[in-house]
Amino acid sequence: MPSVNDKILDEIIGHSVDLQRLEASVKFRIRKELKKLEKGLVEELNNSNIWDARREQTKQKRLKALLKQTKETIKSTYKSISKEHIKTLTGVASLAEKQAVKSINKAINFELASVSMSKQMLKAIASDTLFEGAPSKEWWARRGEAFHARFADTIRQGMMRGDDTKTITRNLIGTAKNKFKDGALTPNFRSAEALVRTSIQSVANEARLMTYADNDDIIKEIEWVSTLDSRTTQTCMALDGLKWKNPSREPVGHSTPFVGTTAHWGCRSTQVPVTKSWEELGAKGDFNEIPESTRASMDGQVSDKLSYEGWLKGKPEKFQREALGAKKFDLWKKGDLKFTDMVNQSGNALTVEQILNKL
Repeated sequence: MPSVNDKILDEIIGHSVDLQRLEASVKFRIRKELKKLEKGLVEELNNSNIWDARREQTKQKRLKALLKQTKETIKSTYKSISKEHIKTLTGVASLAEKQAVKSINKAINFELASVSMSKQMLKAIASDTLFEGAPSKEWWARRGEAFHARFADTIRQGMMRGDDTKTITRNLIGTAKNKFKDGALTPNFRSAEALVRTSIQSVANEARLMTYADNDDIIKEIEWVSTLDSRTTQTCMALDGLKWKNPSREPVGHSTPFVGTTAHWGCRSTQVPVTKSWEELGAKGDFNEIPESTRASMDGQVSDKLSYEGWLKGKPEKFQREALGAKKFDLWKKGDLKFTDMVNQSGNALTVEQILNKL
């Protein structure tokens, strides 16, 4: 019979799949905004009349005006993206709290854990959770500055070589031959996607950790669970399975300090709760209402972890198809595609609202 902690882990892995699908929808929306920005910048470049000027002084004056104007355009776009992303992260925090509570209560088969964070607390998690030392708003501002720097440098370098507008535009956005992935602005799209992945995972983990802390009468420890596949970093491999006391986060059986909600940029790891055993609960008060069948499985032991693929193999085919998407599912079943090639859920995206409707 699976223990309570086995059941909790099973639920949280399923919720992590939904978060990957949410991540895909957010990436798509932001990429669309950045493509719109890219198109607008190219139009501003073409309308700048820099190359019509005969005097070098006039060219530099027009270039300066263009860069000043485009800097504000980029800043405004990234500010808008940041504001919208904070709203999304607030939804992620609320979602993660609800998912954590549901996972615990479903495993125990009794409504014991509870949702307690206010809208202000959820917004604070979304706004203040740090990713390598900085909150989301600051990271988006940095991304905007980097976008403008690449835009400006590419134009200046092109002018020094004597390139025309068409050539500089091609250098900015890339070529159709390479599916526009070879342009100077391409790294801006990748960095935005990395920020989306890191911020969603960090905020979801922080909301879960706060939920575990709020329910410390039944949660005694937290355990680090890494996504074990060929992309897992050595850092996360080393952290996998380590435990810390809840809510103090003191190491249990080791000396490694708790590293935070994520271990590195792009980290996919999470933390799961370790419930107290039936004896540790004291077998009194409301706990006596926990079903007898559940009490025996409340042994306080950590869960038996599986790789994500091993976990998914134990699920019904309908669930597998929904998690991977029809095309990837068929390729996976036929053995034509490695599982590690399918971690990107871009073909099977979900919104926060759709995930909430599943709870």
